[in-house]
Amino acid sequence: MSFGSGAQMSRAFARAARVRAQAPAILTCAVSGGIVTGNPNQPVTLDDVVEEALAAARAGASVVHVHARSPDGGISGAPAHYEEIARRIREADVDVLLNLSSGGELGGGAERPACLSAAPDIATLLCGSVNFGPGDGLLLAPRSFIDAQAAELAGAGVCAEYECFDLGMVATAAALAAGSAGAGGMIHLIMGSLGGAPADPGLISRLASMTPEGVPWAITSIPAHFSMMAVAIALGGHIRTGLEDVLQVAPGEQAASNAQLVERARSLCEAIGRPVASAAQAREILGIGA
Repeated sequence: MSFGSGAQMSRAFARAARVRAQAPAILTCAVSGGIVTGNPNQPVTLDDVVEEALAAARAGASVVHVHARSPDGGISGAPAHYEEIARRIREADVDVLLNLSSGGELGGGAERPACLSAAPDIATLLCGSVNFGPGDGLLLAPRSFIDAQAAELAGAGVCAEYECFDLGMVATAAALAAGSAGAGGMIHLIMGSLGGAPADPGLISRLASMTPEGVPWAITSIPAHFSMMAVAIALGGHIRTGLEDVLQVAPGEQAASNAQLVERARSLCEAIGRPVASAAQAREILGIGA
């Protein structure tokens, strides 16, 4: 059997091995979080949140996800604090999408999203109730709340990020996304929190298979953070990093900042061949402004 000349073989190998441009990956940075994680570099005050969000955007994040803080450092759901954070980010010299948390406190009831007065591009929508953490923490989202909040986000022209902690929530999110009259939103599976789906690469593939055609999906994995992000990127998904979710960048090494985590995640995207989406590309992927 002939394999042809050495030159022909070299050209054929080069064609097969050529790196091709792939769809960009939305990189979200969750800068603050709704609980104190124990990482001393987690933003504390409202000023800290703004500073870290802008640094993450300048490091290349497509989206910044924010839980509000008060000026003196308390975790806050006050509309005025969301409005102040949003105003200061938008007045800066960066183009980044604002994803604001519309979740309540652990164990809290279902209330109107406090963040909507800040006119976010994206807001989270918890797609079910879940035990959260090692104690008696409970995130509550009965079906009536889910439907009412989905309608409110749609009415305000805000893209929904369907927040899921297990595959049952993904099924709910898929039905909501498929039935959306506007932008389908993004389905986001948070993996590795106690009470939710484990950090299992097989579940990423299952998430992808459950997502309606044309609806983007993303993962956050708390354990095995970088390796699980690599799986998601390779399967066509989008990713989230940031001090809300990540304590360490290596064993025994605390994550120093949101910008550091964004730079690590951006390098991972580039190595796999999916460049990080610009804010404009993220808007197109999510159907924002379409």
